[in-house]
Amino acid sequence: MEEMYGLLMEKILELTEKNEETDAAALSWETGIKHGEILQKLKEMEDKNWLVTYEIDMCCGAEYIVDGLTDAGKAALEEWRK
Repeated sequence: MEEMYGLLMEKILELTEKNEETDAAALSWETGIKHGEILQKLKEMEDKNWLVTYEIDMCCGAEYIVDGLTDAGKAALEEWRK
């Protein structure tokens, strides 16, 4: 698995356990990864069925919110940690 996927999944787990913000902007801030890259990786991870996400349409655009990792995402993360 790509390194960035693993890093993002670990950060998502950390933030969701603390009930903190998990939108793309917050993940960018927390990881130091550019916002556009975060959006791309979240979409790729969603396509792999690793994330539960939803999109909020706002007046100035849309924002991805990550609700957590799926069972498949947790399994992929465990495999990456080995």
